[in-house]
Amino acid sequence: MKPESSTARHARSTAWLDSLPTRYLWHVPTLPDSRRSAAPDEPRARVHLVSHTHWDREWYHTTGRFRQRLVPLVDALLDNTPQAGVFLLDGQTILLADYLLVRPERRERLAERLRQGRIEAGPWFVLADNLIPSGEAIIRNLEAGARALRALGVTAPRVAYCPDTFGHPAMLPAVAAGFGFEVAIVWRGLGGGSHPPVNTLWWHAPDGSRVLVHHLPPNGYETGSALPTDEAAAHARWQTLSASWRAKARTGVVLLPNGADHHARQRDRANAVAALARAAAAADVVLLDSSLSAFALDLHRSAASRVLPTIAGELRDSYGYTWTLQGTFGTRAAQKRRNAKLERALIHDVEPWLVLAWLHGGDAAHAIDPAGRLTLAQLPALLVHTWESVLRTHPHDTLCGCSSDAVAQAMDDRQRDVASQIPGLRVAALQLALQHDVVVAREQSPVATPSIIVRNRVGRRRGGIAELRLLETIGDVRVGPGSADTPPPRAPRHGPAPTIPGVVVQAGAARLLHDRRESPQHYPDDDLVRERRVVAWVPDVPAHGLLVLPTDNSALAPSAIPPTAVSLTTTANGMVMSNGLLQVTCGRDGVTVRSGDRVLRDALCIETCADAGDSYTTSLRGAMERLHLVDVRRGATGPLRASVRLRWTTRAAGVNEGESPAVGISTDVESMISDAPRRYATRGHVHVEAELILDAGAAHLRGDVRGENQRTDHRLRLVWNTDVSHGDVWADAAFGPVPRPVITSDSPTECAPPTMPMHRWAATAGRERGAALLADGLAEVEVADGTQASLHAIAPANGTATPNGGRLALTLLRAIGELSRADVPERPGHAGWPCATPHAQSLGAFRARVGLMLFGAWDDRALAAIEDACDDLLLPLTGESWRDYRGDRTLLAGPLLTGNGLRASAVTLTDDGQSLILRATNVTDSEAVGSWSLPATGPWLITPVRLDGSPDATIGAPTVVERDIPLRVAPRALSTMCVSRAD
Repeated sequence: MKPESSTARHARSTAWLDSLPTRYLWHVPTLPDSRRSAAPDEPRARVHLVSHTHWDREWYHTTGRFRQRLVPLVDALLDNTPQAGVFLLDGQTILLADYLLVRPERRERLAERLRQGRIEAGPWFVLADNLIPSGEAIIRNLEAGARALRALGVTAPRVAYCPDTFGHPAMLPAVAAGFGFEVAIVWRGLGGGSHPPVNTLWWHAPDGSRVLVHHLPPNGYETGSALPTDEAAAHARWQTLSASWRAKARTGVVLLPNGADHHARQRDRANAVAALARAAAAADVVLLDSSLSAFALDLHRSAASRVLPTIAGELRDSYGYTWTLQGTFGTRAAQKRRNAKLERALIHDVEPWLVLAWLHGGDAAHAIDPAGRLTLAQLPALLVHTWESVLRTHPHDTLCGCSSDAVAQAMDDRQRDVASQIPGLRVAALQLALQHDVVVAREQSPVATPSIIVRNRVGRRRGGIAELRLLETIGDVRVGPGSADTPPPRAPRHGPAPTIPGVVVQAGAARLLHDRRESPQHYPDDDLVRERRVVAWVPDVPAHGLLVLPTDNSALAPSAIPPTAVSLTTTANGMVMSNGLLQVTCGRDGVTVRSGDRVLRDALCIETCADAGDSYTTSLRGAMERLHLVDVRRGATGPLRASVRLRWTTRAAGVNEGESPAVGISTDVESMISDAPRRYATRGHVHVEAELILDAGAAHLRGDVRGENQRTDHRLRLVWNTDVSHGDVWADAAFGPVPRPVITSDSPTECAPPTMPMHRWAATAGRERGAALLADGLAEVEVADGTQASLHAIAPANGTATPNGGRLALTLLRAIGELSRADVPERPGHAGWPCATPHAQSLGAFRARVGLMLFGAWDDRALAAIEDACDDLLLPLTGESWRDYRGDRTLLAGPLLTGNGLRASAVTLTDDGQSLILRATNVTDSEAVGSWSLPATGPWLITPVRLDGSPDATIGAPTVVERDIPLRVAPRALSTMCVSRAD
């Protein structure tokens, strides 16, 4: 048999490409014969060269500054000839909007290049961090990316392209499958000692779905940047490149990314590609001038006939391979907390009310209102816009805090803007659901005894403690000409104690303020009101529903009485709170928590340690210092809520014992961080106040924390000291809990920190007992045994000592003053461009909400209890007075989710507002059986859909139901249903 020539083999190896649409491939070089030969049935290795730019939208420069480089880059792409090849705009679509903001006249030219495949973009809206955002935020990111491309008449490559993300969640393969992505490309987080040393493998999600992963080389997305045109240099470069692939290749298909950070297309690219192709041919390898789409198709085709290694779980270990950069979770901590609160508000306190309006608002809720009121004709689009504003803060350099101060300040502005939009969306949706006409209401005076609208923001029916904001109208406040002639209304701040018929109320703080009633047909009506913050024990409120409480005796009010009261007493040991489930003693010797036969002594402390690191990496110095507990005061005394206020402080340099540290915030930040000889001295004052709160019937202890930081270059943490030693560690993550074994590394290039990402909770559990830390959005936690909590000794305060149990340590803030340092021993070398970041010192006020929950052995019951506690801590029943509501609706129900292990992930509308999306997550390792129950009788058309909204035939065909939607959800899986009216 005549040996097959390399040219023939080249033709056979690439014949499958002939069936590809033109958009996938523009140029396959004609290669000369090689003296090497391969077996006739073994296709030659193929290297797909993909030209691209890695575009950090903002980093050491702001978005506007980087846009000055983006516009000419894209202009050049649009004017290039087809022979210039395909160019990848970094897998994100926001760059298209950034370009068109400046060059709107080139929209059709850009769309044409995208349709031709000469430019690729997506699937993401932004290349976001993947470990800090919620699972729903990851989905909304992909939805926004697809939406942006649809507007231009194109779709994204079917690739979950993650070239620089600082780690990846365990459920990312499930998300990829839900959007039809067969391939994922990652770099950081993979390649450490816990992973097989290959560049292509299968990654399994906890639900069993999988995605084919291609792992970038150690140099990542810039491996093929600046290719030489000289033959000798090209040969040498080929030797270097092939050496990095040879040992790890498993499919014979490799990606060669030709680009780097903010790089335009390489000059002399055609000559450089041709030179490298000749060097590759000499090694009997085909170099394809290719696209991301073509590479993914070739890789998946090649993998189908091979046995590849598999991995599962989070990807947070690339130690010894490339920098993993797991030290960013505590950087600019306040921004991460605000992000979590904004996401939570959109998912749980805006979207369900749009669904409620869709279900109960009647025909008028769907139509354009002639009076100019917001309806479902506009709210879904406004919601999309608000989500995209949140997503603009999610790029990893932005949300992770490893960016310049100017970028961080722009993020603050975006977050404040979103925070101002959310109440308007929420109120408009609630008004539609209650059929409350604000135009008519504005023409009338406020009611004498306003109704209270109580919201249940979770997918289960619940009653009990509700936090209410009661408003009492004092008088009208005139505005405009003539207002100076009208004396303003006056009243004492404290009025009669509030009452709600049939409901136990515990009064709280009161104040006078201004409140406006607004209408699209009128100027606002401004009134002076008395606001009271109270807690009440309310009857059950429907899932994702509303309860309207009357405040007079004209209507029959439901009766609700707590099963047991909570008390606050004073003993010789301090102040004792008890609700029958927990007992908490607070004194100058610290905090003791009792639950049954369990006793946690010195349960709570605040600690700080000097930090010589940068925005990417923590570098602790010296001893861990415990703050001094200096004050314990009585708070609320029951019967629904009891609280004790504690205050800790450091002794600032130059302050003698007994003196009070100066109050205020230093403005000379620049000189403080540039004073290198004293950089890590414990200078500056820190004080922390925590109100420990125990509610009637609660199985968890709540702590509302606030403080003031005037110290630079340090890390401040809140620590729950537990009685669980050497326990397994579990933590909340995107779409359910994950185990968190300790990551170890002996790499000289980067140390693995003991900290880890934090969503809502982290837990340590032994054979018979466990403890969980709950938090409202701070993103860094450490779970460790008390005897081995840190490499740094703890300097005790007040004579107390840490017990020998587990420590659950939450980072309140990291105060650092540099974007990147080269002298961090835990990560020698610069991870970013040197840049002073004085505002990252986090000087000034900070806040947090935390909780502690004790449970037995780790099982599904413990997990359910933790999930319920998170709901009660982060999404309590809440409500407020509607001073002009005259409606007769007293109860509105939303979709109810039932079934052990099932949690509501999303209750929202489709983008067009025509259908509902109901998404449930099975957070357990067992199959879950349950249902969604709709509050109104159908018929309803129920279509199982993937995460991208397309019908999912693997689950079943569309069905028609009257009220209940049966669910059978595999372990750790997601279930998404699209609900529309059957008629």
